Amino acid sequence: MENVNQAANAETAAAAQVCAECLEAVAQALTNRRGETLCPSCAEQFFVACASCGSLVALDEALPRDGASYCADCHARPAGVAPEDVPAEEEVEQLVAEYVRLHAEESRAKARMDEIKERLKIAASARQRVANAVTLRGEDGAVKCSYRTSWKCDEERVAALENSLDAEQFASLFERSVKYAPVKEGLEKLLTDESADARLRQLVAGAVERSESATVTVVRPKKG
Repeated sequence: MENVNQAANAETAAAAQVCAECLEAVAQALTNRRGETLCPSCAEQFFVACASCGSLVALDEALPRDGASYCADCHARPAGVAPEDVPAEEEVEQLVAEYVRLHAEESRAKARMDEIKERLKIAASARQRVANAVTLRGEDGAVKCSYRTSWKCDEERVAALENSLDAEQFASLFERSVKYAPVKEGLEKLLTDESADARLRQLVAGAVERSESATVTVVRPKKG
């Protein structure tokens, strides 16, 4: 009975060592990101190592960033954060305490600065501008109040003007601009969906750059 079990186990092990790509027996097995067995030849031809976690990713599923290839999970994570840079829990507690204290001080200072700026703007409005700016001086230093003019178009009225003015005159007053804005939900869904068309994912990933910014806010205690 023991010999039968050993033979069955050997047969199972042999079956497990079959390349998922070429279906040939594998002497030196490699494993891709999905846990499938690969032979070295197929791994080299059809896969690439993720620059972050090192797992083997199919070439048509790898996502590029800064000249390197990443799996979908690593591509979605912020770049440049090494494990040793992550603060320990003790340091996190200290940082939170200090940040909450400084935030309270900053809030008070910002509120007062905003009040002062409004008063200084009123003071500057009564003085003569030099190079479109007014410099206010005191014993401890000086501040400058600069003025900048901006224009905003009414899209419908500008479109009507385009039909009323000749092309040269219109071009001297307005210019067309075409901008492409990413649809965040659609991009996130496509680039993290491994069942989506791999070629489409690769093309879209090469046309956009994903960046992530973190915002830290103080959690205010609940009232009552």
